[in-house]
Parts: sequence; structure tokens; C-alpha cells
Amino acid sequence: MSTLLIVDDEEAVRYSFKRMFEDEYRILTAEDGFAALNILDTSYIGVDAVFLDVRMPGMGGIEVLRKIKEITKNIPVVVMTAFGDSDTAIEAMKEGAYDYLTKPLEGEQLKEVIEKALASARLQHEAYCCGNIEKLSEKEETIVGKTQAMLDVCKMIGQVADTEVPVLITGESGVGKELVARAIYNYSNRKGKPFIAVNCAALPEGVVESELFGCEKGAFTGAEKRRIGRFEQCDNGVIFLDEIGDMSLSTQAKLLRVLQDGSFERVGSNETIRTDVRIIAASNKKLHDEVKSNRFREDLFHRLNVFPIHIKPLREKKEDIPLLSEYFLSRAVRKIGKQIKGFSPDAISLLMSYNWPGNVRELENVIKRAVVIAGGEVLGVNDVILNAGQSSRKEFQELFAIIDEIFEKTVITKNPSNSYHSILSSVEKRLIEKALKVTKGNQVQASALLGITRVTLRKKMQEYNILSA
Repeated sequence: MSTLLIVDDEEAVRYSFKRMFEDEYRILTAEDGFAALNILDTSYIGVDAVFLDVRMPGMGGIEVLRKIKEITKNIPVVVMTAFGDSDTAIEAMKEGAYDYLTKPLEGEQLKEVIEKALASARLQHEAYCCGNIEKLSEKEETIVGKTQAMLDVCKMIGQVADTEVPVLITGESGVGKELVARAIYNYSNRKGKPFIAVNCAALPEGVVESELFGCEKGAFTGAEKRRIGRFEQCDNGVIFLDEIGDMSLSTQAKLLRVLQDGSFERVGSNETIRTDVRIIAASNKKLHDEVKSNRFREDLFHRLNVFPIHIKPLREKKEDIPLLSEYFLSRAVRKIGKQIKGFSPDAISLLMSYNWPGNVRELENVIKRAVVIAGGEVLGVNDVILNAGQSSRKEFQELFAIIDEIFEKTVITKNPSNSYHSILSSVEKRLIEKALKVTKGNQVQASALLGITRVTLRKKMQEYNILSA
């Protein structure tokens, strides 16, 4: 029978583990880090996995984790916390945690993690088996989110930060790819050395090579002096190549050589320069498809894709929207200088209903704009201005056909002079009816889809005698 050590200062948590799993596993418990280390120091050969709380009196969970790893690196340690703090998740994974879970813990989820942790321990073939928004907003760059998707990203950052392998970050524009790249840098042993971000899509093709690798005077028209490129400037540091899918094939060939042996030549020179640079790349394109279409080198793709991290779009992790909104509000209030306490329930409902084609970047901009125009201490639905056009196109595609249908019926009536106003009224009524149908009668969401205020929506509903769905 495998043995689990549960380390938590809450008696209820220790009891829950015993109640759920004592028939399947031998359960040892410790109410603090000192007791846990004493158990491991004297009998760690009998412990197969540790479940460790982060916040405990006397000695914090991360410190306990470090000391456990000093005793043995082969015991999988699962860190548990009631606070979805991305910094703690990253730090835990960096220090060697097997997994990171947020409370409350579900029985089925725990069972799955326990089985995976024990399976990982068996693979070692050893004789023994192995929160606060205001504080977050004070940081210029931090990862915010409590969904499993964001926790998984934090885990991967912790796993890869102290290595030297290339990382390829993928995801739609605005999901926070550079933020993840900077987090990898901040938790790496290169922190304090140069970090340079280059947007490959923003550079004209003719200057990408000289921007990255430098050039000699007279190498091309306009090269009036020697230029030191980004790779040379970034020696011993980290270079972040954003939108690498837009890089030309000739530049890709040079980049491949840097990845292979750390060498390159400035444009217009035969002198080989060597540099020690860690490369983190990102793309909003599907590079697999770019390779198939011969727009991206397959050998370079495999060199970059050693450790892939994919960031899901905001529409697939909407549970993070309230937390992100509070974070961006706290930052905006501090910078703009307004006293705003929070959001009305309708405003949060509106934010949750929107599809966010611009992802986290769009959400941040919407919150900033809301803070600027707000007249009170609470952001209401009228302060939240969304770019509903992009969402509407998807939701109301069939209305193009409706407009054609109404036009044909109207222009053949006996009163063609009234056609324009008749068409507008008919289309407007159908739009409102469609919006209410799509949102199941939710007037806040319907007004957001249409790009009008709720007051205007109500007036139009009265005008056209439309009952809420």
C-alpha cells in the first residue's frame, strides 16, 4: 500500500484526505512544515508522495518544498493553496513541485493527481519513492488567472525557467505571450541580464536581418555606420522573437545557425560573431501549417518547439474575467488617480457575455476606458464600451439574408417613397428580436451585442412592441 504524507495546518483538510483515501492508501499527516520534515528525515523511504499546503504558520510551503528536495528529489510533492497566485505556482514548479492545486479540492481530481504522482514515482526505479489583487496590481507584469488553463501555463513556466532550452509560445494576438516570455526570464538564472523583445511582424523585411544580427557601414543603401544587432546586444540574456511566423526564409536560415552553434555574421561582413543567447519565440500562426505551406522552415520549427506553451484565448477561460477585470481596474485606478471601488453586477455580466476577439489586451483597454469615463465610484454597464461589431458579425450573419428579403418586399409595395424608412424600421426590429433571442432575453447582453445602451434598447422594444424573450 502506497503512503501519502498530508501537510496542512487545517485539521479539516487532513481529515478529508483520511476519510476519502484511507481505504486505498496509508495516510500520514503533519500540521506544519517542521513535523513534516521530521517524518521525512526519519522515514522518507516509506513516503511515496507529499501533499503540501502553501500557507502555514512557522514555515511556508515553498520553504518546506525546498527542504524536502534537499532530503530527496524523488518524492513527488503536490502543492495546495486556497489562493490562486501565479507567482506561487511558478515558484513551486521551479522548486520541483510535481503539481499545483487550488482549494477546494475535489475527490475525483485528487484521485487522478495521486495516481499520476505515484506512477511518476514508480518510474524513478529507486529503492524509495519518491492572492491579493491590490498587491498583484503593484507589479508591472504578472500573470493573473485561476482557471486550470492558466495554472497549467504557470506550471510550465516553473518547469522550463531554469533550463536553457528554446521555448515556443503560441496563441492568438492579445493573450499575453510576451508576459509569459518575461515570466520565464524573471524566474530564470539569466534574470538581471538583457531581455530584448523583437516584434518580427512590425519590422520591414529589408531591415529584419540588420536589426537582429547588425550590419557593417555601407552594407546596403542607408547603412551609414556599423550597427550592433539585437543578438550581439543580448549576449548572456534572453531574446524574445514575437510573431516569428512572419520572419522571411532567409532570416530563418540565419536564426537556425544561431540556435545550432551560437554564431552569426553581421550583414556585409564575413567575421563570425559568437553569442550566448536564450531564444523564446512566439507566434499567433499555426506553424505546423506554415511548415506544410513551405513558409516556415521545418528544421527551425523543431529547434524552436523543444518546449511548447499554448495560451488559450480569453473566450475559453471566461472564469478568469472577473479576476482580470479587478486586476486591471486596480492598476488603472492607481495610474489615473480616480476613486473607483469596483463593478456593478450588470457590468460584470456584460464583460462575461462578450467574446473578446482581442483577448486580455482588449479587456485591459476596455477597463482603462471605463475608468476614464466613469462618473461614479462603481463602474456600471454604461461605462463599459465594447467593440460589439466583431461579435455581432458572427452572431447575426443570417441578417444579411433578412435585409435582402425585407428590401425585396418593401420596394415592390405601392408606396416606394417610404421604402428607406420602412426598411430601416423592419431591420432594426428584426435585429432587436434576434439579439434578445440569442441572449435568451438578457437585455444587458443584447444591448452589448447590438452596441447600444440598455436604455436605448428598452425604448426600441417599446417602440416596436417587442416583448422580452
